[in-house]
Amino acid sequence: MLALFNTTAGARLCARLAPLGKMALSNYLMQSMLLGLLFTGYGAGWINQVEPWLLLPMAAAIFVLQMWLSTHWLRRHPYGPFEWLLRAATLLAWPNWRRSQ
Repeated sequence: MLALFNTTAGARLCARLAPLGKMALSNYLMQSMLLGLLFTGYGAGWINQVEPWLLLPMAAAIFVLQMWLSTHWLRRHPYGPFEWLLRAATLLAWPNWRRSQ
């Protein structure tokens, strides 16, 4: 993987995936909430209702959505919302909410 990331295509891939890593906690919580709303009884209740072959495209769609949301969010903010809360609790101070222009 390191050799791949040292290529031009690998560098582009790394740049596309970096926002997901910078917002890992927020993305994890968002994915858990979204899948909970889709598949559990307090949401849509799709458990055992969705054909198995549809699960991979659904997972890919959620991943692409998170990639887009993370990139869009990090254009205006230095951290994801839950990373910001974690940083505030760790530092016992309020970090900048918006990216300085």
